[in-house]
Amino acid sequence: MAEPFPIEDLLLYWVYRVQTEGVAVLWRRFKGAGYDITPEQFGVLARLRVQQGMSQTQLGDRMLKDRHNMARILNLLEERGYIERRPDSTDRRIYRIYITRSGSSIQEQLVPIFIQHLNELLEGVLDRDQRAVRKMLERIVGNIQKCKRETC
Repeated sequence: MAEPFPIEDLLLYWVYRVQTEGVAVLWRRFKGAGYDITPEQFGVLARLRVQQGMSQTQLGDRMLKDRHNMARILNLLEERGYIERRPDSTDRRIYRIYITRSGSSIQEQLVPIFIQHLNELLEGVLDRDQRAVRKMLERIVGNIQKCKRETC
C-alpha cells in the first residue's frame, strides 16, 4: 500500500531530522576533539552554568527529559565529577544540582566546538529566516501544550 503522501513533505519530519542528525554530528565533533561527553550532557552543564541549584525534576523539565533519562545523565556527570548533588535545605527528599569547577571547565572547552557546529548548520540561513522559523515552532509548541491541557 502506498503512502498517502511522502513523509518528506511533512514539516515535522524535517524538524526531527535536523534534531537527530544535528545531535549525531555534534557528538562526533566532541569525540573527534577528544571529549567523552554527549550533547545531552553538554546541554545539562550549559543549563547549570546559567541556573545552579535546580532540582532533578526542574532540570528534567527544562531539558525535556523524563525522570529516568535525567537520572541517568546526572549519574554519569556526577561519576565524572562534573556536577554534585546537595540536599535541599528545607526538603531532604530533594537534591539540588550544582556544576563543579571541573564541569564548568569542560563546558567552557566545548562551547567553541558547539558554536562552530551551530554556525556550520546555519550557514546560508538568514537571521530573519531563523527568527521566522523559531516563531513558527514556538507557535507549534504552544499548540501542543494546548492540546496536552485539553487532552486531545
